[in-house]
Amino acid sequence: MSAIIKETLYVKPTRPTKHVQIPLSNCDILSPPIYTGFVYFFKNGLKKDNFMNIKKLLESLGDVLNDYYPLAGTLKSTSDGRIIIDCNDQGVQFIIAECSDITINQLEEKNWEHAIIPYGLMPTTIPNKTDPILSIIQHTTFADGSVTLGFGIHHYVTDGFGLFTFIENWGRKTRLEQIDPPIHDRSLLKASGNPPAYVPYEYFVKKPTEITISDIQTPSITTKIFRFNQDVLQRLRDYYSVGISNENWISTNDALVTHFWRTTIRARNIDLNAEVICSFPLNGRDTLNPPIPKSYYGNVVL
Repeated sequence: MSAIIKETLYVKPTRPTKHVQIPLSNCDILSPPIYTGFVYFFKNGLKKDNFMNIKKLLESLGDVLNDYYPLAGTLKSTSDGRIIIDCNDQGVQFIIAECSDITINQLEEKNWEHAIIPYGLMPTTIPNKTDPILSIIQHTTFADGSVTLGFGIHHYVTDGFGLFTFIENWGRKTRLEQIDPPIHDRSLLKASGNPPAYVPYEYFVKKPTEITISDIQTPSITTKIFRFNQDVLQRLRDYYSVGISNENWISTNDALVTHFWRTTIRARNIDLNAEVICSFPLNGRDTLNPPIPKSYYGNVVL
């Protein structure tokens, strides 16, 4: 089962925007040069005709791009080797697809097993790798009229928080609601003052690597959904809390991650003397001092 592409469009802002070039921040260039994204499933439970109306979505997408105009641009390399966002209103690629041999109900009945989820619900083909576009959206209609929206946004442009706020604000525009406009001034992350001579041990400095999209090899992956009820989660937390004082308590998430990390290391038969690191990206908008506005659109991943 695969999604079949019916039409490919380019959606541009509904009015002329600032044709500027935005240099990437240090946080941007530390991100991998790949497209990140998600697939959202919208069930047509009421069997409405024209569910998730494409025309309305296209109109509101063009409207929200007036604020998120960098997403309608491309990446370019300058003569000195720097990468910039060229805000040229080339547009966001919008793919219209169908998957007429399965319904959302069937996916639910099979417990969302990976093997039965149709292939191609998220865009994977980049039209131009020389000056790549920055955002691709795919609208796929199922046999029962349900819809998926697949998003692919270049990681140099924004982080997960920025992607989610864009999707949320697109929804607000569709409902004709007001939004908090994004901030595109990446100089907010420009370093200033003298860096500290001492770096706490819990932090480490990551040097940017010379890497291209073609260098990234995706291994073969098998997926499985694990479900933990409240009792099991409490047992895990109690188990991993043994010997830890109240001042250094661990959360349920800490316990679950520890459990997965330990079992993963064991399953891979990693040498007991090997150094391994389990790390998590952190949204730095509230962490930095002074804080970065939540509406800042770019990478603030620590």
